[in-house]
Amino acid sequence: MGDRKEISQLFNRISDRYEIVNHILSFGLDILWRRKACKKVYELNGNEKVNIFLDVATGTGEIIKHCRNSLTERFVGLDPAIRMLEFAKNTTKNAFFINAAAEEIPLKDNSTDIIFVAFGVRNMEDRKKAFSEFHRVLKDGKYLVILEFIHREDGGFLYRLSHFYIQKILPYIGGMITGDFKAYRYLADSIDHFITAGMLKEEIEGFGFKIEYIENLFPTVSIIIGRNEKD
Repeated sequence: MGDRKEISQLFNRISDRYEIVNHILSFGLDILWRRKACKKVYELNGNEKVNIFLDVATGTGEIIKHCRNSLTERFVGLDPAIRMLEFAKNTTKNAFFINAAAEEIPLKDNSTDIIFVAFGVRNMEDRKKAFSEFHRVLKDGKYLVILEFIHREDGGFLYRLSHFYIQKILPYIGGMITGDFKAYRYLADSIDHFITAGMLKEEIEGFGFKIEYIENLFPTVSIIIGRNEKD
């Protein structure tokens, strides 16, 4: 959780190299994580037609690129960082982008079939307000997907190794490539200070979602998928 304006400015500063740095820092695993989460939510949705796929905190539009298939009619990307959206518009075809925050989604009630948030929940200014918005705009019985770095208090050796990499190495490499050490120091700290998967599950369920799927992809990365229940 942080100040929305400051975080947007941070992402604006690194927008031109954000995507490639993600691939470098994760050794390309971030692409596989996104694709796996996309595949799973379409399976849970019964491979039915999706009218609107909303990508919250879309950044450079990577989820839209990796989730694109014949089942989806319209992709909508939403992000408060305007320069990230400009980059997304130039590199992502057949999608509509909105400069807005997760806490104030400019869409009608019950208008969306899938909401996807990749590595954006921990940066939200008011996470609970965002979850309330997700519940409002998502149709009954449809899915919220969260792909996120998760803090684990009881992690084993691989978690500690991953944590060391994120805290000590990631900020240095990201800073060297982009010239913005402050941005990558913030990103590392935001992972370290984020809540656990169990705590996040409880928060989501408190806003009308039934968690149907959780998978730990990596010591510090998890997929959490919840089905919206209006009643």
